Amino acid sequence: MTKNILFFTFISFLGFKNFAQVSPENTNFGNPMDIPLIVAGNFGEVRSNHFHTGLDLKTQGVRGKKIKSIEKGYVSRIAFSLYGYGRVIYISHPNGYTSVYAHLSKFNSEIEKYIQTIQLENQKETFSIYLDSNEMEVLKGQVIAFSGNSGGSSAPHLHFEIRETLSENPMNPLLFGYKIKDVQKPIIKAVKIYPMEIGSQINGKQTAQVFPVRRIKTGKYILKKKVNASGKIGFAIHTYDKMNAKRNICGVYSIKSECNNETFFSHKMSKLDFSTNRFMNHHVDYKLHKAKRNNFHKAFLKGNNKLDIYSKVKDNGYLNIEKGKSYKMKFTVKDYAKNTSTLSFNVTYGSWLFKVLKKEKFTKTFLHQEANYFDTTNCTILLSEYTLYDDLNFKYKVTKSDDYLSDIHEIHNKYTAVQKKFKIILSPKNKMDSSSLSKALIVQVGNKKIYAKGGTITPEGNITTRLKNFGNFAIFYDIEPPKVELITDSVSLLNLTKNSIIKLKISDNLAGIESYNVYLDGNWIISNYRRKKGELWIDLSKVETLLSGEHSIEVIITDERGNESITEINIHIN
Repeated sequence: MTKNILFFTFISFLGFKNFAQVSPENTNFGNPMDIPLIVAGNFGEVRSNHFHTGLDLKTQGVRGKKIKSIEKGYVSRIAFSLYGYGRVIYISHPNGYTSVYAHLSKFNSEIEKYIQTIQLENQKETFSIYLDSNEMEVLKGQVIAFSGNSGGSSAPHLHFEIRETLSENPMNPLLFGYKIKDVQKPIIKAVKIYPMEIGSQINGKQTAQVFPVRRIKTGKYILKKKVNASGKIGFAIHTYDKMNAKRNICGVYSIKSECNNETFFSHKMSKLDFSTNRFMNHHVDYKLHKAKRNNFHKAFLKGNNKLDIYSKVKDNGYLNIEKGKSYKMKFTVKDYAKNTSTLSFNVTYGSWLFKVLKKEKFTKTFLHQEANYFDTTNCTILLSEYTLYDDLNFKYKVTKSDDYLSDIHEIHNKYTAVQKKFKIILSPKNKMDSSSLSKALIVQVGNKKIYAKGGTITPEGNITTRLKNFGNFAIFYDIEPPKVELITDSVSLLNLTKNSIIKLKISDNLAGIESYNVYLDGNWIISNYRRKKGELWIDLSKVETLLSGEHSIEVIITDERGNESITEINIHIN
């Protein structure tokens, strides 16, 4: 890394690398923006496969708001990805914390110049670089970037995090004294009660039951119908919060479950761990989360769950409902501003004639703590230990199809989550030559669309890949090159300036864009792929040596299967 590019005001950080982390209340962080902080998404909110690890701050619906360092420190990492955080900058501070600013539109001019050097050296727009403490120092309140909508963002906003520098664990930014107006009490929608052992029953049934609630006044809820049960049972509560009286649905800060005035289960969202964050899939009722986007937070532990958010767990959160006893239940839900809602109801013992349930038809039992293997003539599945969250009666089905190069393999169902990637090997119906195999890949078959899942060729001529979800899969092939369409009209191309932008529309039918490279007169130049719009921008202002006159541009777009499109563009610079 070049040391002499540095442009920031010099700050002396004696012993910076040997900092000691202070408590959140002893920090004095500033605001990351000059505008009022309005939250669109909060820390601990349930997202796809994870809890949200920061605050999503509104930027008044626009890009380009100034982003400021909340404290003195140094830039410890800068990255740009087409997915996830997009353009992101990390500032490490001497008090033991690192602030993170994501989905940016651009960095300040000095950093932009710095990263352009990196992009030209690597001949790639995306990058991730780590810096030492003496390379890029910043002051509190210094403008480091501008807000945007890059990466996986769906609307302009700032994703803002505070992490412990040493562990890299994200902490709830509200712990650090940020004042966010919030007078709304959390909303409770329902409770789900599960039988936790053979013979347990809820209202005469041996399957989990959902009980809607009725609000009797603001923040006070009861159930719409009575609960009778027997044996061991567990609970989950469907709840969420709305901050600032806005429409955005946010997560709650804490949930406490009590029986007869004794806490038997509780959790709160103060700190998370990236290495265990995916276990969110087992904290919620995954099927309801996936199918209806309903977030039922479980108040019990079962199977494989390594989340460290639980502050009280008694008997794994199970209650044993016995004859002659009464059970007064209370769930207390709070947001960080201490707005509180409660759900109260009674569970009474109910005795019913025990019915033997019909045996579930399944293919094989998988144990979550063990490695599991399944094999048929044309499909092999391998799961390492603890890939599953719980023991599973695994189901498999094969369907003949003329639309694919293999049968369609129904691998359990999409409503069962997995923690880690597992390996799948599929065989084509007919032997394929090497050129056809190189274009083959595994796809997930949806109702109206197929989704590329990649794949490599085995020595036996099969296709293998690693998946992070169950569903229906088959082999398909992609022989079509990406499509490229010039948006900038041809007349304008002959009347450009050194600050002009050339725009192209690029897309791929299946495998997805793997790489994009632009060459000006044979030399690689920086281009900007705006993935969500499917546009490739060539900003001529980034070409420092561009001279007036005639030039040729070559655009090479390659998809994940190696199909390539080459587009030649002739331009004239005034």
